[in-house]
Amino acid sequence: MTIFKKILFAIFILNLLQSCGYQPLLTGQNQNFSISAVNIYGDKKLSLTLGNYFSEVEGTKNNLILEIKGSKQKVFSNKNSIGATSEYTLTVYFDVKVISEQSKELVFSEVFSQSNSFKASKVHLDTLNRENKIVDNSIKSIADQLTKRLNVIFN
Repeated sequence: MTIFKKILFAIFILNLLQSCGYQPLLTGQNQNFSISAVNIYGDKKLSLTLGNYFSEVEGTKNNLILEIKGSKQKVFSNKNSIGATSEYTLTVYFDVKVISEQSKELVFSEVFSQSNSFKASKVHLDTLNRENKIVDNSIKSIADQLTKRLNVIFN
């Protein structure tokens, strides 16, 4: 009987949420800003990858210019007994400035960073693939943080 009650309770809650008109605040539908230009500095590949997460949205009144300066740093975090590197720590940095296109005023400026460690593989190509995957995941995470920050400012 308790499983039946749990299922009934879950259906009730889902029905309640569906009928109340609940919508998440930080989604693309509620985006009140548009990135009209992206200026890239520093590591061009990193900065361009972050800039590609943002696009121009028609019908918004807050047009913004992103200035992105990207860099990454890879350091040895662990070595084995014979002196070979067994683990790396990779840190991705982005100095982001958001400027209003209309007034040319600085909306905000912040440095985003994310660090991750990964083990070195016996095959160098596997190590490079791990590094690239970590960089891509870090950039996606920073793009999500930046989008949330802009949604909070413009909602």
